[in-house]
Amino acid sequence: MNGGAPDAAPAGRLDVIGVLDRAFRAVLANFGVLALAGLLLIVLPSLLGRGFAGDAATLAITLRAALAMLYVALLGWSATAHLSGRMARPRALLREGLARAQPGVQTALLIGAVIVIGLTLHLFARHGTVMGWLLDVLLMTGGLWSLCVLMPVIPVAIVERRGPLAAMRRAAALTEGNRNRILALALVAGLTLVPSGLLVSMVAGVAGWGLQALFELMAWSLVAVLPAAVYIGLEPVK
Repeated sequence: MNGGAPDAAPAGRLDVIGVLDRAFRAVLANFGVLALAGLLLIVLPSLLGRGFAGDAATLAITLRAALAMLYVALLGWSATAHLSGRMARPRALLREGLARAQPGVQTALLIGAVIVIGLTLHLFARHGTVMGWLLDVLLMTGGLWSLCVLMPVIPVAIVERRGPLAAMRRAAALTEGNRNRILALALVAGLTLVPSGLLVSMVAGVAGWGLQALFELMAWSLVAVLPAAVYIGLEPVK
């Protein structure tokens, strides 16, 4: 795990099917980490956060987002460790993940802040006008481009112990030449999540809350595992 290594040359052709296979195997192999950390950091905060309103609800959402970033860092480390041949019990992987999580959480929070800015601009866009349409197109294009360029940024930050900006430069170097394939992976992930999210949104009451919490767990798990599988596909961990 080359924490001080310089940015590498662009990787070879990314195997899209191999990435999907690695992601699936990583979920199965790390189910203990996923279940334990997911229950504590995603499911319970989602259920408990339903009881707040007003300013308290805003604080609850902020706390849930921070816990989700920690979950992504922990599961991302566990998945990357497994895919690189590291075998350990879930508790050991969680302890290691907590020790290594800081750069990944920092990077995730920075990316989250940029996403919030983009969503805010989208809300204030003058919809129905040419300028509003152009702003929406610009935001969507920028988001997809960033996703393709920076897909493995959180595993890079955690495994190689890089700060947010250094991790972004490294991720951009790794994804060069493979961004169309990464876009295809992102579209597959989106097609997996969108129908599930629509179905969950149609269920009301307590059952709906439970399904929403499980959907959030599935979505955040995908956010953690897929970039780890891409990272291994682009730059196997030594």
